[in-house]
Amino acid sequence: MPTVNEINSAVYSFLADDETLSGLCTIYKGSKRPSKMQIPSVTVDTRDLRPGEGEGIWMCDVVVAAYTDILANRMPDHGKLEELSSAVSDILTDAEIILNAAKALPLIKGGSTGPEWEKCHDNQMMQEMTFGLVFVKFD
Repeated sequence: MPTVNEINSAVYSFLADDETLSGLCTIYKGSKRPSKMQIPSVTVDTRDLRPGEGEGIWMCDVVVAAYTDILANRMPDHGKLEELSSAVSDILTDAEIILNAAKALPLIKGGSTGPEWEKCHDNQMMQEMTFGLVFVKFD
């Protein structure tokens, strides 16, 4: 069965291979935010990997977080967050990632959060976008 790291890597490769997105930001994978992260950036994290209904069916949430600096007036950079969110959505909506020993269905675009401030990074905002992944594992 695919691991969280394999899912992160498969989604990361879709994002990193896109010249538009890689020209806009730095792309990272994994659940931990790099301490010296380049801004603007996006991260890929797989959450809540669980069995679905039916034999061999699994599902999870793939969360892509976009990070930007706060503007001089201490407001979120809505323009940059929208640009990153739009690029990620264009790449991942209905994308079929490649997994070892499993067949992935197209990614399902879910919701997104509004811009959020992280208290440990007072000069940055982040916004999360969620994509649903359903796959069938082969024994």
